[in-house]
Amino acid sequence: MNARAAFSIIETMVAAAVVAVGLTAAAVLAASIMAQQERDTATLRAANLQEQAVRLYRMDLSHALILSLLPEDCRASGAPPTNGYVLSFTRSAPVSLDVDGVNVAVERTGSTISYAPAGADGGARTNSVTILRPTLRVKYTQ
Repeated sequence: MNARAAFSIIETMVAAAVVAVGLTAAAVLAASIMAQQERDTATLRAANLQEQAVRLYRMDLSHALILSLLPEDCRASGAPPTNGYVLSFTRSAPVSLDVDGVNVAVERTGSTISYAPAGADGGARTNSVTILRPTLRVKYTQ
């Protein structure tokens, strides 16, 4: 047998160790990518849900009705369950403007959604938006 053509047991073990380290790193990377994708999906679902709630709010629907119409199970208060949502609205006093006999009142409202994606290391996450909803009231003079 030719000694130059054969591999020693040490060379074989080193090559196996290098392959094992590479496969382990690839598995860890794949797991972290999947976990990040799950968190991103939960964030996008929460943003979509909040956008739907804001559109329903602008239609002047009550908070309870909005929660019942949304496609996901939402609570009005408390801590969000895993893969669940807590949606709230906070109203402030409207600002009134009088432009040529037209009274324009702009209602400013905040909406906050809290959610706890599965596998989230930091617990619940929140997103807040400000909603402006104008109302027109025309004053007629006789």
